[in-house]
Amino acid sequence: MNTASATTETVVRNHLQTFLEQQGVTALVSDYDDDAHFYSEAKIYRGKQEIHGFFTDFIASLPAGAIDRFTLTSLRVARNVAYITWCVGDDIPLGTDTFVVNNGKIVSQTFAMYAVAAQ
Repeated sequence: MNTASATTETVVRNHLQTFLEQQGVTALVSDYDDDAHFYSEAKIYRGKQEIHGFFTDFIASLPAGAIDRFTLTSLRVARNVAYITWCVGDDIPLGTDTFVVNNGKIVSQTFAMYAVAAQ
């Protein structure tokens, strides 16, 4: 694995660990460059403040116990790009993110997930 790939994987794994250990939104956002872009189906979040807002809303919207049931199903890294797939049991059978990392910070991320409607 080359140096860029190793750095990218370290940043992404740290980001996931911060999320899973529920260290808080401020800790999550510290992984991002000040000018980072976060792409979702709803909008493009620009900068740490908007990305902070996304994570605040996202975490609040998760089903009870979701973080405890989070499973990373794949992690692929090539140079400064990482792609992950994940699930949260039957509630969210598929989530996917792509990260672009430069100088040890996330500069761009895409996010999508499929959530089963609550019944």
